[in-house]
Amino acid sequence: MNDGNDDFQYSEDLARQELDKAGKITIPIIEEQATVGKKIIDTARVTVSKTINEKTEAFEIPLKQEEIVIKRVPKNELIETMPAATRYEGEVMIIPILKEVAVIEKRMMLVEEIHISKLQSEKTETQEVTVRKEEVHVTRREL
Repeated sequence: MNDGNDDFQYSEDLARQELDKAGKITIPIIEEQATVGKKIIDTARVTVSKTINEKTEAFEIPLKQEEIVIKRVPKNELIETMPAATRYEGEVMIIPILKEVAVIEKRMMLVEEIHISKLQSEKTETQEVTVRKEEVHVTRREL
């Protein structure tokens, strides 16, 4: 029963048994099939870490400050006419203070002037500020 091309050969006994049971001969034909698949394997591991570095920085900050200086200037002068309510000499505001004095005739006497000036000063303060900087480190380890 072999024509030389079959990979499978049946003995006569097997053929007779098949013939005896069903009255015919049944020859199974087998074909192999290949299945291709994939699997994931670890080849390396990567570690990512982050560090936070803190440092303190000092900043020089110029700050302005104003204050009022009042200086009383005694005059005690007799005057004929009323002076202006205020006047300026540069950055200084001058406010006259008047009073009446009793004399045979009534006159105005400039008793005092108030000189007001504004002083400006500057000072530098150091302020400490904490700033953060992150750094990332990547490490690869072959398996």
